[in-house]
Amino acid sequence: MQMFTGFFPETIDFLWEIRMNNNKEWMDQNRERYREVLKSPFDHFAVDVAEKFEDSTKEKLGWAVSRINRDIRYSKDKSPYRACRWVVFKEPAAGGTTWKTRPTFYFELTPEGYTHGMGFYEATPAYMKAFRKKIETRPEVFCDIIRGIEKKGKFVLVGEDYKKVDPSGLPLEISNWYVKKSFALIETKQIEGIIFKRDLCQKLVEDWKDLIPLYRYLKEIKID
Repeated sequence: MQMFTGFFPETIDFLWEIRMNNNKEWMDQNRERYREVLKSPFDHFAVDVAEKFEDSTKEKLGWAVSRINRDIRYSKDKSPYRACRWVVFKEPAAGGTTWKTRPTFYFELTPEGYTHGMGFYEATPAYMKAFRKKIETRPEVFCDIIRGIEKKGKFVLVGEDYKKVDPSGLPLEISNWYVKKSFALIETKQIEGIIFKRDLCQKLVEDWKDLIPLYRYLKEIKID
C-alpha cells in the first residue's frame, strides 16, 4: 500500500466545501475528489500510524476510520455528510462498535484544525465502576501514572462528572478522574504545517507514548 505523505491543502479545502455544500448533489459531483483528497490519505494515515505505533511501543492496534455519511435517523441535524474525518486506533479484539466502550487512541481532522489523544468514546457505568475500584485499591499507582502525563503539560482531561460519586479519602490530584462518567485526554491544534508532512504520523506516536502507561492501566480493566 502507498505510504502516507501528509494530508493535502485540498483535504482541508474539501472539508470546508462540504460544510458549505452539505447535500447529495454536491457530493455526487465531487465523489472522485473525495476519494483522492480525503478517503485515500486517511486510509494510508491509519496504516502508517498503527505500524509506527507497534514498532515503537510493541502495542498492536486495529483501526476504524469514520464514514463520510452521517447517521441522521435520530438527529435533528439532517446534514447527510460529515465535515470532518476521524480515525480510532483500538485494541485488535475490539470488533464492530465495541471499541466505543474501550480505551482508544484517536485523531480527528476538521476544517479548523485537529484533535488527538486517548480515552473513551463512551465508557460504560460498569467499566467506570471497575475503574474506580482499581484506583481505590492502589491510588499511588494511578497517581504516578497521571503525574507523568501532567508533567508534560500537553494533554487536557475532558469528560462529564458524576454528581453523586464521592472522592473523599483519595488524593486530591486524582479526584477529578475518579468522578468521571467517561473521559479522554486531548490536545487540540489549529491547522499547521505538520499536517501536510509524512512526519505527522511519527509526531503523534511520540506524543502518545506519554499516554502508554495510562492506556495499559485502562486496558487491564475487564468487565463481564
